[in-house]
Amino acid sequence: MKKIYVIIILFSVIVMSCISEPNYSTPKGENIIPKDSFELLIYDVHLADAIITSKIMKTKDNKLADSLLYVSVFKKHNYTREQFEQTLLYYVHNKMDTLNKIYDRVIDRFNQEKGKIY
Repeated sequence: MKKIYVIIILFSVIVMSCISEPNYSTPKGENIIPKDSFELLIYDVHLADAIITSKIMKTKDNKLADSLLYVSVFKKHNYTREQFEQTLLYYVHNKMDTLNKIYDRVIDRFNQEKGKIY
C-alpha cells in the first residue's frame, strides 16, 4: 500500500517538474504610459472596481456592464487595457518605489474625495 503512495507522489513530482512556467515578458520602457497619466488611469480603474464591487450599477448582465465600464475608463484616457497591464508590469519589475508613490497619491485622492462626501 505504501508503494502506491510513493509511486503516486513520484509521478506527481515528475509531471509537475515537466510543466514549464509561463513566460511573462517585462517591458523595457517602450510604450509605457507616462507616470502622471498612469496615476489618473489607476485612480479611475480603482473607482470602476469600487463601482463594480459595490454593485452600484445593477443590470441583468453584470459582466457586460463591468466590461463596458472598464472599456470606458481606458477609452477616456486613450490607452488600452494591454498598455495599462504592460505599464503596471514595468513599474512592478523596474520601479516599485515609483509605483508605491503613485499609489500613495491615489489613496490620498480617494481619502480627499471621501472627505468631500461626508
